[in-house]
Amino acid sequence: MFQEFLGVEIEAISACVPKRKILNNSFGELLSPKEYRVFEKTVGILERRWAEENVTASDLGYAAALDLINKYEVNREDVECLIFLSQTPDYKIPFTSNILQHRLELKKEILCLDINAGCAGFIQGLSTAFSIATSLKKGKILFIVAETLSKILSIDDRSTAMLFGDGAAAVLINSDEAKQNKAYFNFFSDGRNADAIKIPDGGYRNGITNKSLEIVSDELGNKKNNLHLSMNGPKVFDFTLREISNSITELLNNAKVKKEDVNYFLLHQSNQFIIKQIASQLQVDQEKMLINIRDFGNTSGVSIPLLICSNKEILKDSKNILLSGYGSGLNWGNLIIDLSNTEIFNIIEI
Repeated sequence: MFQEFLGVEIEAISACVPKRKILNNSFGELLSPKEYRVFEKTVGILERRWAEENVTASDLGYAAALDLINKYEVNREDVECLIFLSQTPDYKIPFTSNILQHRLELKKEILCLDINAGCAGFIQGLSTAFSIATSLKKGKILFIVAETLSKILSIDDRSTAMLFGDGAAAVLINSDEAKQNKAYFNFFSDGRNADAIKIPDGGYRNGITNKSLEIVSDELGNKKNNLHLSMNGPKVFDFTLREISNSITELLNNAKVKKEDVNYFLLHQSNQFIIKQIASQLQVDQEKMLINIRDFGNTSGVSIPLLICSNKEILKDSKNILLSGYGSGLNWGNLIIDLSNTEIFNIIEI
């Protein structure tokens, strides 16, 4: 799927992370000293942020959105649509966007929409927001993406425990027909391999039973139950190196944008080695591939906006930025966007 938008832009973006830092030495004997060194060198994570027990994804999203509203002086009456994207919502019912509409004191005449999406979610959410924005005669879209992945991890699962962090971002989107800036998206899905990243129980295919809570060990010694996140690392690794660079090239071709004209590539912060391999496949300078995974880990759909806010000084005048999200689903998507007129705020902590 290929999309092209004219005159739709990100006006402002803010991001939020928990104050609590979880260092690699917090995981005790999960890895040997040698394995820790390999992990830090290849995956690239030195620390990640985890929310406190009583802090949810909506709390992080609320903080990011309030920061954006206050600093950018957003008129709440102008917000016609609120989109909340997360795999860790407050409840199954009601929508978290409904809760945030009230907390943020937004008007009642508003579309509230929740999207359940993972590592490609920021691109998917922006596409949804851009599509709605084009149909509005006036008004803006507030898009919030937030995750507390730490709450669905087993601390004894070496395939997931050290990888993931928590965070949130808020984005204000506007459409103006008088503006000539363009944005290009493309999307892909491989549902055949959807079980590569999965929580087996807790939905309505496999409900919660006593067996769901039983801790079991796999052949590698990882311990988790069926309500914890499960990931087939080798399958995900193969998928990213097989699909992502080709899909980026396809978007560049469809958008008629030369690779050399892209100022920076902002990829989902999944794994430092993977990001560098994709850079090699695309034959682009490593300096153009921005990375901040060492400080925040893999925050799923939040990783790209966190990366934007981490690099606000070098991105504030960039007209051609390529974003790429990929992961659970398996889903992946890419976006070429102009951020030169976007107000980018520093990351806040709560």
